[in-house]
Amino acid sequence: MPPTRLTAPGADRRLAALALMTGVLAVLVFTCYVGGTATESRIAEPDPFPALPATAAPPAFRDDGDLLLVCTADHEDFTERNAGVNYNERIGNERLQEDCLADGHRDLAAAIAAAQPGTRIQVLPGHYTTDTAIVVETTDLQIEGLGDTPDDVQIAARFSADTVLTAHAASGLYLQGIAFGQARGAALRLTAVESAALVEVGAFQSDGAGLHIADSTGVALTDCRADTADTAGILIENSGVAVTGCEATGNGAGIEIRGTATTATATANRLHDNTTGLVITDTGPTAEVTADDNVVYGNNTDDYHRLGTSACDPAERDWTDPALCPDRTYPSGVGILVADGTGTTVTGNRIWNQQTAAVAAWGTPGQETGLGGDRNTFSDNTYGEREDGARHRNRLDLWWDGTGVGNCFDEPRTHRTTPAVLPPCGTDTARVIGDPLRTLKAAECGLQSTDDLSRTCDWLGARFTDRLEFQAAVAFAAVLLFLAGAGWLGAARSPNPPRAGAMTFSAIATGCGALLFVLAVWSGRADYEALAVALWGFGWLLAGRSWYGSGVRFLGAFTLLIGALAVLDAVDRGIATLSPMPVAPAWLWIALLPLWTLFALGAAFGPRRVHDTPAPIERTPVTAPASDRWDY
Repeated sequence: MPPTRLTAPGADRRLAALALMTGVLAVLVFTCYVGGTATESRIAEPDPFPALPATAAPPAFRDDGDLLLVCTADHEDFTERNAGVNYNERIGNERLQEDCLADGHRDLAAAIAAAQPGTRIQVLPGHYTTDTAIVVETTDLQIEGLGDTPDDVQIAARFSADTVLTAHAASGLYLQGIAFGQARGAALRLTAVESAALVEVGAFQSDGAGLHIADSTGVALTDCRADTADTAGILIENSGVAVTGCEATGNGAGIEIRGTATTATATANRLHDNTTGLVITDTGPTAEVTADDNVVYGNNTDDYHRLGTSACDPAERDWTDPALCPDRTYPSGVGILVADGTGTTVTGNRIWNQQTAAVAAWGTPGQETGLGGDRNTFSDNTYGEREDGARHRNRLDLWWDGTGVGNCFDEPRTHRTTPAVLPPCGTDTARVIGDPLRTLKAAECGLQSTDDLSRTCDWLGARFTDRLEFQAAVAFAAVLLFLAGAGWLGAARSPNPPRAGAMTFSAIATGCGALLFVLAVWSGRADYEALAVALWGFGWLLAGRSWYGSGVRFLGAFTLLIGALAVLDAVDRGIATLSPMPVAPAWLWIALLPLWTLFALGAAFGPRRVHDTPAPIERTPVTAPASDRWDY
């Protein structure tokens, strides 16, 4: 008995067409919805930024006012630290030391308690200790260290206090030439200050931030130094601050600028040997942050392996050890990081010897208006070149997850970037979600507490096959090859299978694409990654064409669609950013791939379909005339 057809004639085609239309319609609706969201919530935001209220100007150095002296009673310590001071100042300090021993103060806290608004306090060279935080609430104080460098005048809490010096609402503060350190929190903290100038101020060995400015405005940090802070050497939160000519080294982050109410500039600073050089994060719709003319290099420190050991146990920690115990997951090997930053300009910086990326930027999908990494500009930076002109490459010059509205890159001197092409300035790029793999990495490995430290992030210590992106690439390649094989098996089981050898070029392109994708992710080559996606897309275009022509029309058409989207994704990755698209093209084929998988598996492993047996045709025999017969 001939096999019978499992469905009514034409029913499978109608079902397949309906499923395909449903899938395509879902993708279009998703794209339009996301695009509308981007348009309403981001593109329509005011640009340029609204005018911000005027901020107070930092105070200038002054020579007038009542004078109080602070000195140490340790003559040997004073002599040793004063020996390196310029001759004229050294002689002057010796005279002031005599006056101070007669009627001055032995610690800064006592002088501040005796000061009135407008008082000048001069601190002579020496090492001073305090068991409790020194609090400044008096306005218009000028506190001067009388050494050549901040190291000549040191005030340390010996890890017995959360801060060494805290200034709260002490507007008009002028602080110069003193180093604060060995605090369990911030070495120096300014809060709610409307005007302050910190000149040649230092911070060292802090179990938090070195110099912390919060909720303040009109603050200038000039020629400062911050080192060995578990969090950030200089931390700026919701403040108006200008950081100029400072050096930060040996910290979690050299400088961190964050907060939706922040307007800050970081100019001509030296940031080196930190975990991350400069971090700009969580700035809001009205924030304006500029990082320009900084020298950033060698920020490759990785202390995450110390976490969970006795070296980072507060009860057993050796506080004199300069190694860090991170409390925040700064990416190791990044020079300048812009994470969920808005309105940031990164220009004219010199960055080299970064083992992850000279500049990294990402945004979080679904953030509120202006909080998803929007309107950031990267231009005219110098990558992989030292100050003496020698080459010292970064592993990557730019790493961007692709998320954000109005981000632009004017960087003609980059050597290698991820993605391989970046949107130039002048384009209206509006991506509410970028590349899937990089978005996943930013979510898994972003700035957060080290209490939940991911073990799959290379910039947090993972190596080789433990890396998140490599594991994802291997899984994707394996699934891709399996699905391609399932599709060909389904086509081979059709009533009119493709001819022998029809899958040769498709299999070669798909297999090479899968292998190249794994190698590209392993090596961090975004250009190879784009080529790999293009090869896969081309392989599926060939497969879809073959299947469609052999009668498997739905699966063939569906495969052609996904192959075309993959090629479109490769163009976006490696040739030109497709600005009108509100999502990375990869999300389109990702959205359709599960539905395609169902039909491919059904074709490969479901009941085998055959054509109906045609009804026999009865023919009337024809009798040839006797004269036409060939009878011999």
